[in-house]
Amino acid sequence: MQHITPAQRLVARIHAGWNLGNTLDAMKRGVQSGEMVPPGEAETAWRNPPATRGLIHCVQDAGFDAIRLPVTWTQHMDADGKTDPAWMDRVAEVAGWVLDAGMVCLLNVHHDAGAHGWLQGTEACHDAYGDRFEYLWRQIAERFADVGENLVFEAFNEMLDGREHWTQAPDDEAYRAHNRWHQRFVDTVRAAGGRNAERILSLQTYSAGDTARTLNAFGMPADRSAGRIILQTHNYDPQGFCWLRAEGHSMRDTWGDGADCERVDQLMNDLSAFAEKHGAPLVIGEFGTEDKQNTEARVRHASYFTRKAREKGIVCFWWDCGHFALFDRHTEKVRHREIVGALCER
Repeated sequence: MQHITPAQRLVARIHAGWNLGNTLDAMKRGVQSGEMVPPGEAETAWRNPPATRGLIHCVQDAGFDAIRLPVTWTQHMDADGKTDPAWMDRVAEVAGWVLDAGMVCLLNVHHDAGAHGWLQGTEACHDAYGDRFEYLWRQIAERFADVGENLVFEAFNEMLDGREHWTQAPDDEAYRAHNRWHQRFVDTVRAAGGRNAERILSLQTYSAGDTARTLNAFGMPADRSAGRIILQTHNYDPQGFCWLRAEGHSMRDTWGDGADCERVDQLMNDLSAFAEKHGAPLVIGEFGTEDKQNTEARVRHASYFTRKAREKGIVCFWWDCGHFALFDRHTEKVRHREIVGALCER
């Protein structure tokens, strides 16, 4: 009989995931390095209202059973890397609503990495900012040390190399540095006390990409608590369909011919093989389509993509904000019931 790891058991409990996008990860424009922003000003900086318990319940009632909380920390840390207690309280409040509802919560370090982030996939960046990264995660892990297994920590979001190459890096240094950051994250959380010794952790590939080179370059960190790693990638392909604007891509508002389906089939085969290679479950932590007044095509894509993922044991999290939004944050009601139904269908 095949052994089921704690991470595999947790992912198997999730049917459909959702991202609270552009909220706790939002950043106020024009802020100088080292300047801390009050929680309320940061959370609403990208035109979303503050998160509420009612919104979390609305998402749950619609059929989602896991929420990913993207959180950006850079505007809430002083020069020494100490996190503003008021910001930590706000993050803990929103995470608490998700956990109180019995949902799985993925909590991360978001725009601190990625485009223009202070965390980059380079050896020089690790040498310069590794201690600051470690201190940040130590603070987070200690704050949530007594929280149970439904809280998952995600190391960082879409880390790029020094020249911000997406999808895959042109040289091996970025992958080596990326793997080094992950090892530091795992070691820091495990040493933070409480339930962190056995907390389930989520690790992304370089830039959360899914090309063969990027998947092959991923290195599983050593972990003294076996079977507690969730792998993660993101997908917005084909970009000309998923995005309203995608430079260099042919734009379209239709999806679902044989070639489209074949690409999804191949993606899920590749991701399944990647997960099997590392003996860990995998989630697609972000995917989605922007609204082009093409609901029928979006429903077709959402249904096929998530169904093929589930066939491989992969769980998908919809990215929700702006033109991706499936919920009206102001009224706390579903905006696109057909797409939500496709994502949550059983």
